[in-house]
Amino acid sequence: MLKDYTILNNWINIININIDYSFIYDGLSTIVIVPVGIITLCVLFYAQDYMKYDPNRNIFYIILSIFGIFMSILVLANNYLVMFIGWEFVGVISYLLISFWSTRIAAMKAALSAILLNRFGDTMFMIVLGLFIINYNTLDFSIIKLLTPYSNTLLLTIISILLIIAATAKSAQLGLHSWLLSAMEGPTPVSALLHAATMVCAGIYVLCRSYFIIEYCPTALIYILILGGFTTLISGLIAIATNDIKKVIALSTMSQLSIMILAIGISSYELAIYHLYCHAFFKALLFMSAGSIIHSLVSESQDMRVYGSLINYLPFTYSSMLIASLSLMAIPGLSGYYSKDIIIESLYGSYTLSGYLIYYLALTSATLTSIYSIRVIYLTFYNNPKINKYSYNTIHESYIMMIPMLILIIYSIFIGYKRDNIINQIMLGLPNNNVWIETEYTLNWFIKLLPLILGLSLSIYIIWMYEYNYNNKYSLIYNYLNQRIYFDQLLNNIIIRNTLNISGKLNYYLDNGLLKILGPLGISRLLTYIPYFIFINLLVLLIL
Repeated sequence: MLKDYTILNNWINIININIDYSFIYDGLSTIVIVPVGIITLCVLFYAQDYMKYDPNRNIFYIILSIFGIFMSILVLANNYLVMFIGWEFVGVISYLLISFWSTRIAAMKAALSAILLNRFGDTMFMIVLGLFIINYNTLDFSIIKLLTPYSNTLLLTIISILLIIAATAKSAQLGLHSWLLSAMEGPTPVSALLHAATMVCAGIYVLCRSYFIIEYCPTALIYILILGGFTTLISGLIAIATNDIKKVIALSTMSQLSIMILAIGISSYELAIYHLYCHAFFKALLFMSAGSIIHSLVSESQDMRVYGSLINYLPFTYSSMLIASLSLMAIPGLSGYYSKDIIIESLYGSYTLSGYLIYYLALTSATLTSIYSIRVIYLTFYNNPKINKYSYNTIHESYIMMIPMLILIIYSIFIGYKRDNIINQIMLGLPNNNVWIETEYTLNWFIKLLPLILGLSLSIYIIWMYEYNYNNKYSLIYNYLNQRIYFDQLLNNIIIRNTLNISGKLNYYLDNGLLKILGPLGISRLLTYIPYFIFINLLVLLIL
């Protein structure tokens, strides 16, 4: 019998703790590594032209390649320590990629925001590693899987919640999501790689890999459903009032990751991984299409309000963005339909109160996805011209950038046709949960088509409003959503400022106060003045 793992070397061997540097090749890891590898290669090819005139382009290619290596380590890891190495280095290298144009203050701020918020999730992951060492004396997936049914339920719940928080930071879920939008300051190839198939999907992958723990924690599953439901709704609401084309696509990534979280919440891990698989291709295509638009403009503006009538100047880019957007909207016949709608239907088909409630949140999110996708297409390609004549004369498409986009177009259209085969492959590394099959054949047709009906009808209304009845009667709501529900302001004023004040006081009274006096400064002064004390005491004794 062939082994599905490879042990490179024995790494840690202390008393009864034995940790190997090893990799696993089960259905889960081999499926996830496919989009990681394909999209990394496509992005590297795409960057050949996009970064052609950048003086540090060779460093950029090297960092991108190293990122792909550590993402592969994360996916193929056979224990939590090797996975943590990939997890950490993916975060560190994302800092280098986001801040690649380091002369821009906004890029440096975005990179710092990304690495600091991810550090919160890394801390939770490290605590999980400690709990595994203390309670299981191992970090190996297979051994922990065997011991989990005999473990304390409270311990499993704590581990599950910590893993969910770690995934919340890495996969930009509500509460630790603010770094994702600011990360759009990096070059577009970085956005296509980090925010499509790799870094943001790491949290989903870790949760699916840890299914044997989460399955024993109903509390954690309910928490996952609530987190995913509110994240997918709020990200969709913010996206319909956002004008930066890359930030809209980033918010759609946040929304689709929440759909994967919802699949985990109803124990349909195979559907979460399948949506991760399909989503990676059409989301990378969306980012590359946006990069083609930005790259073709003299101003390199990312504001959709300054675009317009680009369909005649960028026909291939229009075709690729239209296909990717329709796939994102889950239009039948494209890959997004086969992976996204089955998750929304499975929420209803779970026949639980929580499933019903979250179904309507997911339905609203799917409708919002159609609205902001059509809005991007309309403002960019169909709206009235907004740029000066000189800029229109210089707009062009790159044939080198078209090649990886064409590959992703093929995947975005045809990958959904092999859904059953891919899901069966995924289930070789996951529990055999076939609820989605019952959902497929038992739900009413109206429930199945409701996301499509609402999405298309409201999208038509949006186009009519822009063309014939545009007004600002929703300005208060628009401003609230445009400011991202003021989450960044609340985070800064309530949490970060108070944390900095407490840190300053602790530094003043503890680090530079008590510890300094009792520590090195106090000891050095004591050693300095001891001879004087001895001399004075001897002098007093002689006088007396």
